[in-house]
Amino acid sequence: MDWIFDNFQILALVGLALASWLKARSDAKAAKREEEEARREMEEQGDVFGPEQEWREPQQWTPPPMPPPLVAKPPPLPAAAQEADEELKHQLQLQERLRQLRETKAVTSGGAAATRARATTKKTGQTETAVPAGLRGVLRKRSEIRRAVILREVLGPPLGLR
Repeated sequence: MDWIFDNFQILALVGLALASWLKARSDAKAAKREEEEARREMEEQGDVFGPEQEWREPQQWTPPPMPPPLVAKPPPLPAAAQEADEELKHQLQLQERLRQLRETKAVTSGGAAATRARATTKKTGQTETAVPAGLRGVLRKRSEIRRAVILREVLGPPLGLR
């Protein structure tokens, strides 16, 4: 009796295995019985189709015929074609005029940098003075100090190697 209480887990597993085997066997017998009953019913019914029905092969589906393709497009309206030609000529004239203006501005004004410098001097009312070439003269302006710091960061050693 002590052996049964000591090995209760093993006995429970054996009992579960036996129960599952019995259930599978009864399920198989029930499935076999249902299959035999279905076969008997089919034999009793006889033919699947009634006397008024006959077996016919499925018909092949054929797509409807394609409409004939359009042979030619209608000719464009003459007034619209003339307007398009006039618009194209006008755009070409404007493009050529813009090119000439850009060339003239580049030659006379010295480029965008010179134009920007002139605009800032007009706003502040100052005249451009020559900056001394030394380091002291360069660092007198706040913008030049900023530029020097940025150049040091860009041209100096990488931050990871400092």
